[in-house]
Amino acid sequence: MDNLQMPPPIPYKRRMSYGIKVLLLGLQSVLLMIGALAIWIISYSRDESNRDIAEQIVKEWGGSVYIQGPTVKENLDSTSWFRPETFTCNANVETKSLHRNIYEAEVFNAHVAFAGSFNKDRISIASDTIFLELGINTKQLAKLTSLKIGGKTIDWHKSDYFLFAKVDIKDMPQTIEFSTNLEIHGSAALFIKQIGDQSLVTIDGEAPNPSFRGSSLPDERNLRGRRFSARWESDVTPVDVTYKDDCGFVGTNFLVGVDRYQKVSRSLKYAFIIILLTYISVSFTEIVMKRNVPLLNYFLIGAALIIFYTLLLSFSEHMLFGIAYMIASLMTVALIAGYMCKMLCSRKIGFVIGSILTCLYISCYILLSLSTYALLLGSLILFIALAAMMYGSLQIKR
Repeated sequence: MDNLQMPPPIPYKRRMSYGIKVLLLGLQSVLLMIGALAIWIISYSRDESNRDIAEQIVKEWGGSVYIQGPTVKENLDSTSWFRPETFTCNANVETKSLHRNIYEAEVFNAHVAFAGSFNKDRISIASDTIFLELGINTKQLAKLTSLKIGGKTIDWHKSDYFLFAKVDIKDMPQTIEFSTNLEIHGSAALFIKQIGDQSLVTIDGEAPNPSFRGSSLPDERNLRGRRFSARWESDVTPVDVTYKDDCGFVGTNFLVGVDRYQKVSRSLKYAFIIILLTYISVSFTEIVMKRNVPLLNYFLIGAALIIFYTLLLSFSEHMLFGIAYMIASLMTVALIAGYMCKMLCSRKIGFVIGSILTCLYISCYILLSLSTYALLLGSLILFIALAAMMYGSLQIKR
C-alpha cells in the first residue's frame, strides 16, 4: 500500500560512478553555501539597521544611568566634598521594549529611593550653609521629590549633570538625616556609587537578562525568571577629612541577549551540516530504493533548505523567533517530504525524510537556545548522526 498511483518512478541506472556524483554534490553544497552567505549578508545589513534605529530610540529615551551622591560641598565650585556617614539606596527597575516599525530597543524605568545621614561635626565648613549635591544626568529624570533633611523639606535645583540643594544646618541635630526619591528612565545599565562610610545598595525588579557589574559583585543575588534582586554592602574606613577616595559604582547591565538577527546568523552556521546530512539521507534512499535521484533534484532540495533561512529571517521580523522558526521549518519539511514522496512514489520515503529533517531542525533550535552547552550538544548530535550512517551503510552492504 506504500506506492501511490503516479507515473512510474525513475529507473535505477548508474550513469556515473559514486565518486563523481559525490564530487558534484560537494560542488552543489558549495554553491548553496554561497546562497547561505548572501542571506547572512542580508541579515547583517538588517541587523545594522536595527541597531541604528535602536540607538535613536535609546538616545531619545535615555542611555545608561549613573548616580553619585548625595555629597556635601561648601559651594558648587568646591573640589572638596564630604560623603555621608551612612547611605542607603533602593532601586526598583522595570524594563520594557520600545518598537518603531519592525525594530525594537530595550529600555527601563526605575524608582530610586535615597536615605542616609551626615555627621555635623565632620563637615569642616566655616559657614552654616552647605550645598547638597546629587550627581545624575537630569535629562534622565522623570519625576523628582523634594529633599527631606534634618526635619526640613527643601526643593532640588537642576543643572545638566547634577541636582543641588542649599541647606542651612545651623539648628540641625548632630546627626543630620536625609531622604529623597527619584523616578528615572534609561537603557542598558543602572549604576549607583557607594558613597557612604557605610553603604547599602539594593537593586531589584523585572528584566530578561540582568548582569551585575561594578567595583564589586553583589553580596546577595537572586534570579527567578524575569525577577531579580541584588544587594551590595560596604564599610569604608575614612582616609582623610575631605573623603576624596573613590568608593566605586555598583549596578546592573540590562542585556538584550541574543536577538532575532543574531539567532538567524547563528542558525546559518549549521546550514552546511543540515545540507550534508540531508544529502546523505537522500543518497541512502537512492541506494536502498534502487532509484536514481538526478543532480537537479538534489539541487532543488538543497535550495529549499537555503530558502528556509530567508523565511526565518522575514518571519522573525514580525513575530517571536520561536514561532518564526517553527513556521519556516514546517514549511520546509513539508515541501521536501512531499517532493520526495512524489519523486520516488513512496509515502514511506517522504515520511522518513520528513522525520529526519524534523529531527535536524529541532536539534538546531535546541543549539540556538543554549549557550554554554551548545558545543557539547552539537558534538553529540554529530556523533549520533555519524553512528546512524555507519550502521546504515552496513545494512546496505548486506
